[in-house]
Amino acid sequence: MKRKILAIRDFREAFEFLPNFKSIVKEIQPDAIVFAGSVLKGTKLEEEYKSATLMGRPPRREILHEVEEHQIRVLNEFFKTLGETGIKTYIVPGKNDAPLKVYLRALAQMEDVYPNLRGVHETFANWGSEFVVFGLGGKLNETIFEEDFIVKYPRWYAEYVLKFMYEMKPKRKLMVLHHPPIGQKVDVCPDGKHHGSAISNTLIKTFNPEIAIVGLAGRGYEKIGDTLVVNPGPMCEGYFAVIDVQEKKVEYGDLR
Repeated sequence: MKRKILAIRDFREAFEFLPNFKSIVKEIQPDAIVFAGSVLKGTKLEEEYKSATLMGRPPRREILHEVEEHQIRVLNEFFKTLGETGIKTYIVPGKNDAPLKVYLRALAQMEDVYPNLRGVHETFANWGSEFVVFGLGGKLNETIFEEDFIVKYPRWYAEYVLKFMYEMKPKRKLMVLHHPPIGQKVDVCPDGKHHGSAISNTLIKTFNPEIAIVGLAGRGYEKIGDTLVVNPGPMCEGYFAVIDVQEKKVEYGDLR
């Protein structure tokens, strides 16, 4: 059976692209949509986190309450847009989708309204009878765990929370990671710098998915081991990708 995936990442509150996104969905008629984070810009929280880290002080927690109402509005509108497509949609949070509890609460409420939405952060969902879709959101690093000001996980945590995949019956696997692996294309920004994580490489090698859809930085696709890794590019700049699952072909599009 021919299957198409519409892959997007890093919406970052770019509401101007939603009308064209809805039109593209109707035109392409994908069998699934995959979103690899981030819905939110998260600028204010990330700046406070960086400032606090540099100054050796705890971040100011009152700022979390200052931005929460705005965050909930953004999350609800974006998830509503995905839900109204009626297409099975698999979602992980990005590094900017903090506090994670606000993000997860909004997604859980929207999943009740739109059964086609499925969060796969630290868990899995079936796609038809053939595929299992699983994932991990957030930025990866060697030591730091953080979910309030940015979403960031250490290596041990990333490896531990996906252990459930060892128990899965043999199925075709589709992985969703916010942080791309180190590669030739999928983690390279226009400045030529690599932004991938070796932890993502380890996870891909360990679980050997047929396809891995990634976010955060970069744009392009390549084979890493036996896995087709696809970075659709930032939705906030108009980018998306369409993946032909059977043929392993990738086409890029523009919402502008």
